[in-house]
Formats: sequence, C-alpha cells, structure tokens
Amino acid sequence: MLSRSRYLPICGSSAALASLLATALLTGCGDSSSGSGGSGTTSSSSTSTSVTTSSSTGSSSSTGSGGAMGQAFTSKGTSSYETQTSLAADAAGNIVAAWIAFPTSGASTIGYVVSHDGGKGWTAPAYVSSPGGRFASNPVLTVDTQKRFTLGWLGFGIQVGMPDEHIYVARLDNATNTFGAPVLASDDGTSTTRDFDKPSLTVDANDSLLLTWADFTGTPSLTFARSPDGTTFNRTTLAADATFGNLASLCVDTSAGPTAKLYMVHLAQGALVALRTSTDQGAMWNLHAPLPLSSVVFTDPTCVVHGNELAIAYGTGTAVFSPTKDSPADEIDVLLSHDGGATFDAPVKVIGKANEQYLFPRIARSSTGKLDITFYSGSDGAPGTFAHASSANGATWASSPIGAAGTFTLDRTLASWLGDYTGFSAPGASTAYASYTENSEGKAHVKFAEIALP
Repeated sequence: MLSRSRYLPICGSSAALASLLATALLTGCGDSSSGSGGSGTTSSSSTSTSVTTSSSTGSSSSTGSGGAMGQAFTSKGTSSYETQTSLAADAAGNIVAAWIAFPTSGASTIGYVVSHDGGKGWTAPAYVSSPGGRFASNPVLTVDTQKRFTLGWLGFGIQVGMPDEHIYVARLDNATNTFGAPVLASDDGTSTTRDFDKPSLTVDANDSLLLTWADFTGTPSLTFARSPDGTTFNRTTLAADATFGNLASLCVDTSAGPTAKLYMVHLAQGALVALRTSTDQGAMWNLHAPLPLSSVVFTDPTCVVHGNELAIAYGTGTAVFSPTKDSPADEIDVLLSHDGGATFDAPVKVIGKANEQYLFPRIARSSTGKLDITFYSGSDGAPGTFAHASSANGATWASSPIGAAGTFTLDRTLASWLGDYTGFSAPGASTAYASYTENSEGKAHVKFAEIALP
C-alpha cells in the first residue's frame, strides 16, 4: 500500500476527513500510511548540552503584519493553538520559525515569527494565508546566502471529493519582517482536482529554491521543482515505482558549488527508505539500490551531506500504522555513506531505551562537521521530552534533554497534537536552533530553543 500523509482533520481534503469539520473544532492532524518494525546496533551515551528555551506563553496577537522586534518568543497570537513547526536560520543570527495556526473559526493559516539577533528578540506572531480561502498546512522554511528566507506550504480546499490542493512559496521582506504574496510552485492554479502532499524545501549554491512534494493525482508520484528566482519553477516528475512512499526530504552540500549532487530520501514500500540522486540540478534522478535497513516507521527521514559524507536519520520500530495516530519509533538510527551513497555502513543506533519511544528525528550538520539530531522521547500519555543527540563522527552518539514537551501525544485529532515534524538548524560551529511543540497547557503551542553544541 502506498504511504500517504494527510494533515487533517484540518489539513487535507479527503471526503472522510473533511466531513469531520462539520462536527468538530479545527483539530490536529497528520500522516497516514502503512509501516512496521525496528532494530539497531550501537548504543548511545549521556552528556550535558547547554540549552536556552523560550516559551510560547506570551499573549501578543497579530493581524498579519510582521510586528516590532524585541519581545520574547511566542506562537500565541490570534490562534487557539499551534503545531507542526519548521525553522530556518543563518550564521548571522537571523531566524524564522513557522507553524500551522488553528484559529477558533475560519481556515487554518501559517503562523510565523522573526528574529534578527539569534533568538533574543522576536516579532509578534504574524500569518500567511493560502489564496482563495484555502486552508494551510505543512510549513517548510529555508534561507539562502543572500539572507532571503522562503516559506513553502500546502494550501487546500475541503470540498468533499475535490482535493483542490496546491504548493505555495513566499519570500520574507527582511525590512518589514513580512512574507510577500504567495506564489504557485506546483501548477498554474487552474485545476481544482490536484491532490498534493508534504512539501520539502532547501536551496543550492546558486541560491535556487529546491522543492519537492508528493502527487496523488492519478498515479502517485513525486515532483521536484527548481526555481532560480522564487517565482518561476521548472518541474520534474519522478515516475512512480515500487519504492514510492512519500515524505521526501532534500539535502545538498552548498559548499561543493553550483553543480553539487542533489540527494533525496523518502519512505519506500516495505518499511524502507529510498535514496535518489541527481547530478544535473534535478532534471534527472537516479534511484539507488535498496538501503541496508528495515522496519522503518512512518515518519520523515532527513539527510545531510558534506562532500561524499552522507548521513540519513530515521526511526525504526514495531508501530503499526493508524490513520489517527502518529507512528512512534522504538529507536532512532543513522545510516552513513562515505562515497556519496554508493555504499553504506551498518545502521548506527542513536538512541533506543526500554519502555521509551521517539518521534520526528531531524538531522543537521554544524560547520565543524559534527552531526546533531533533535527528537521527542516518551510514551503515549506520559510526560514527553524534546531532546538532542550529537556525534563527532556519526558512529557514537551522546544525548541530553532540551526541554519538557508536556504529554507525549500520538493522537492527531487532539488540540494537544505535537505535529509531524519540528524545526532544526545548525548554521554555525557552536550554536543550533530548534522550534518544537509542547502541550503542557492542554493545547499545543510552539517553543524555541538555542542549543550550545558540545
């Protein structure tokens, strides 16, 4: 069965999920797929990581403008609750965090805040809406060498039997801290029956936007798009095959120059991860041999690359797919290649403890070459923790907590839903930044953490 993510009750457009809107307040949502299994190898050790967190317990509101700088980080604005957050940061201390904002009435929007001083001061929460009154979901962020932040997201209608989905991007004006008008990246906007899902966004050494998403219109497939200017997109369809499974992520070594190899990882059939590479800026993609892993749960695999050193983070376990619950991992693993994905070492266990489960591992690489991963740990209904693991070589890992996340919640239909991914960036040698969801007040809100890297 094809893996598929759906971010509803408010984040998609299938007839069954859309019908829930008539009887419930806008509630959390997430992925749907099949998957199983889990195993690992190397054990992790414990260490201390210095973390500064900022709560989302402020009370400011916004009507859509960027707002003045200076206040403490908060995701609480005009929304009832917020979840599923993304973050981008550069080495100069410019940071943008975004999330799905759920108002008490009306369509969902993308909320965001901006900092230009390394997270010490922030704008009030502001909002980006999808054109045509569509709902908004799946925010993703990236920043280029010109300090231009770009936001991507999924916009969708909720008409029963009519998906009406599109992928949009918008660029931030650093002077006003506001995003410009949404630009269609996925299509020309004339169709109201397109069925898209799960965008991923990064930039290459040319500062071109690299974007991918799943297309379930007709035969399921993946689409890759490249834009040199943020307004025009050259799209390539990756033909569906036996590996296809959604949740694609892109990575590229921008220090390798404008013709650097592009890497794409995504979930594959049979609880696996697939790797694709392109050496012509995404016009053609090569599918590599099946990766040496198994029992991958339904969560986003993420990757980083420097030179020929490729690292892929993912979760493994025995969680059985449920359309209303996230699939927790029994452990988090990393797969390492030293020759650009031609061969791989045996999977390495980052963390995996008895009676503990994990959600949403996300990998980053600092300028020193160290690998870092953020994730949630806990068990369903018990207190949860947002945590960080670090490794100098990818072979041995040390982990420590970042902050409390409230309740480790798997149910996507609750206002306390943690989302389906978090934001994480390590733009310098000694500091990383993360945005994540916590639900200690019974509803989900977003927090920010500055992490001193070991």
